[in-house]
Amino acid sequence: MKLEIELNGDTDGDFPLPRDILGEEIGVAVSLLLEGYERVTVTLSCVSEDEMKRLNFRYRNIDESTDVLSFPLWEENGEFRPPLGWRSLPLGDVVISPDFVRRGATEANIGYNNEMARMVVHGALHLVGFDHGDEDDAVAMLDLQERTVGRIFSRAGSRED
Repeated sequence: MKLEIELNGDTDGDFPLPRDILGEEIGVAVSLLLEGYERVTVTLSCVSEDEMKRLNFRYRNIDESTDVLSFPLWEENGEFRPPLGWRSLPLGDVVISPDFVRRGATEANIGYNNEMARMVVHGALHLVGFDHGDEDDAVAMLDLQERTVGRIFSRAGSRED
């Protein structure tokens, strides 16, 4: 199974990470949930903080910006329920605010690329039903997220800055 990250709009300048490596490693992380699909896609959009604040208010009723939002296509009653028998499966949209991510990376004293990878992985995990609503779910999701980000940066040619 191959997971592909499709950039929506003019996001190349805000997105310095290799999509092929991200897609392969996220695909490995969620492969058990996606057995039988040959191709899986995630659409990624980078937006301004003002746009992120608008989206966060519209969909979550929270009147502030945030780093990442996910819009899953196959969530039903909080569970991941993709259609069976499809060869290709779009998972949904991940929306990221690069300026918010950059500020968060600076505050945490980590590289922008590292934090951006973390947000892409985090958003993609939400698309396949991972959540952090309670402590057990949060531990499982964040553990998988950090292992995936670690694999991304252990691959040749990846930089954490």
